[in-house]
Amino acid sequence: TIGAAVLVFVVSLLIALKLPMEFTPSQDQSQFMVRLQTPIGSSFDYTDTVFKKVEAWAMKEPNIDRYFGSVGGGTVNTGMLFITTKQPNDRVPLKKGGKKPTQQDLMNYTRKALKQIPELDRVSIQDPSQAGFTAKRGYPVEVSLRGPDWDKLAELDQARMKRMADSGKMVDVDTDYQSGMPEIQVIPDREKSAARGVDIATIGDAVNSMIGGVRVGKFTKNGKRYDIRVRLVDKDRQTPSDIGKIWVRNNRGELIKLSEVMKIVEKPTLLSISRRNRERAIGIFANPAPGVSQGEALSEMQKLGKELLPDGYRIVLSGSSQTFQDSFGSLMMAMVFGIFVAYMVLASQFNSFIHPVTVLLALPFSITGAFVALLIGHQSLNIYSMIGMILLMGIVKKNSILLVDFTNHRRRMEGMGVTDALLDACPIRLRPILMTSFATIAAAIPPALGIGPGAETRVPMAMVVIGGVLFSTFLTLLVVPCAYSLMANLENRGHEKDLKQALIELGELSDSPAEQKPRTLP
Repeated sequence: TIGAAVLVFVVSLLIALKLPMEFTPSQDQSQFMVRLQTPIGSSFDYTDTVFKKVEAWAMKEPNIDRYFGSVGGGTVNTGMLFITTKQPNDRVPLKKGGKKPTQQDLMNYTRKALKQIPELDRVSIQDPSQAGFTAKRGYPVEVSLRGPDWDKLAELDQARMKRMADSGKMVDVDTDYQSGMPEIQVIPDREKSAARGVDIATIGDAVNSMIGGVRVGKFTKNGKRYDIRVRLVDKDRQTPSDIGKIWVRNNRGELIKLSEVMKIVEKPTLLSISRRNRERAIGIFANPAPGVSQGEALSEMQKLGKELLPDGYRIVLSGSSQTFQDSFGSLMMAMVFGIFVAYMVLASQFNSFIHPVTVLLALPFSITGAFVALLIGHQSLNIYSMIGMILLMGIVKKNSILLVDFTNHRRRMEGMGVTDALLDACPIRLRPILMTSFATIAAAIPPALGIGPGAETRVPMAMVVIGGVLFSTFLTLLVVPCAYSLMANLENRGHEKDLKQALIELGELSDSPAEQKPRTLP
C-alpha cells in the first residue's frame, strides 16, 4: 500500500511539470493599456497627429466604453491609451455568430488593429492585472541586459529581440534602448577661435543661453514669484544653421559670428542612457504569447541568454519577472518552514519522534490532489495556488491527527496491541474525518465556481483546497494505518512502560488485561 502511494506521489510530480507557471493569473478587469511609439526623432506635433488616428479607431469600436489618452509622457514620440471596455456580459462578438470576447480577445484584436496604422513604429499592449505588484513597467517578461560596451549591448539587444519575436512564445517585444535620435553637436574650431580671440567657454555659454535658455531673474505677480528665462524666439532656433547665426564677443569686445569659429555635426544617438547598479543596462519587455505561460516565456528568455550572450554580458530579471522568481522561492521556504514547525509541535504533543512523521504523511498526498485539481481545472501554478497549498498543509493534518491520537489512546488506556488498536480506532474515527473533510470541500466550492469579479484569483486557491483535501482524505485512511503499523516497531517502549506502571499504581489500569475496568471513552 505504501509503495503504491509513493508511486502515485511521484507521478503527481510529473503532472506538476505540465502545469503552466505564472506570478498572477490574468484577470478580466475590463481595462488595459496600449503603449504607442512613433519613429525616433518624431516631433510632439507629429506624434499627436498619429495619436488622433488611434483615437478615431477607439471611438468607433463597440466594445470600448471609454478611453483616456496621453502623448509625450516619457518622450515626445510616445503615447499611452488607457482603454476601458464594456462589462463581459455587454460585449459584442468580434465575428458574426461568435461568442462574446474576453479581455484577452480584445487585447489581441487591438494589437492587430493598431499595427495596421503605418505611422506607428511600435504597439505594445499591457494588462494591469499582470503588473505583479511592481513599480516597473509591469510586463510579465521584463529583464535587464547588462555589459560594459554600449555598441555591443545594442547589437545583442537587437539580436535578442528578433529571437524573442521569432520564438513564438512572446509578443509585444519592446526595449528602452532607442537609437537614431538626431543630435546636433557644436564643435569649436580652436585655431579659428584663438585667431579671433573667442574663448571656448563663451561659445558654450552663447549656445546654452540662446537655444536652451537661462534664468536671469524673478518677478512677483499676485503674490507668486515667477522665473524670468531668456532665449531666442522659436522661429530663430528651428534649424541647425540657426546656431551659426548667433553672435559672440571676443576678448577685444568685437562681435563674431559662431559660424566662423565652430562647425556643426548632426548624427544619430541614443534617446536616453540607462544604468542599473552602475552598469550599462538595456531593458527588454514582452508579454507571453496567447496560450503561453509566464514561466515558459521566462525559460525561453534565459535559454536565449545562454545562446547569445558572450562573456562579460548577462541578463538580470527585473520588475514582475523578478517578483515572480522571488515570491515562488519565498513561498517554498515558507512551506518547508511550516512543515518543520508542525513537526516540532506534533513531536512535543505526541512525545515521540515517530508519530509526527506518520501524521505528516498526509501532506505529500494533498500536494498530489492539488496538482491533479489544477490540471483538471485548467489552472496555473501561481501565487494564489501556492498560498492555497500552504493553507492545505494545515487543513489535511487534522485527519492524521484524529487517527493517530485515537490509536495511541486505545493502546495506552486499553492496553491493545498495534493491530487491534488500529482495527478499533479507524472505523470509529472514519465518520468525523469524513464530516470535517466534506465540510471543508463544501466551503471551497463557491469560490471554485469562478462567479463574480476577481474570480480568476480565487479559483486556483479553491481548486487546490478541494483537490488536496479530497485526495489526501482517502489516501490518509489507507496509508496512515499502514505506516503506523510499520513505524510502531521503531518506537521507544521505555516511556510507555513507565506510563503503564503509573496507571497501574493509580488503579486506572490493571496489570492483567482480563481485570481491566470498563471505561467510557470520549
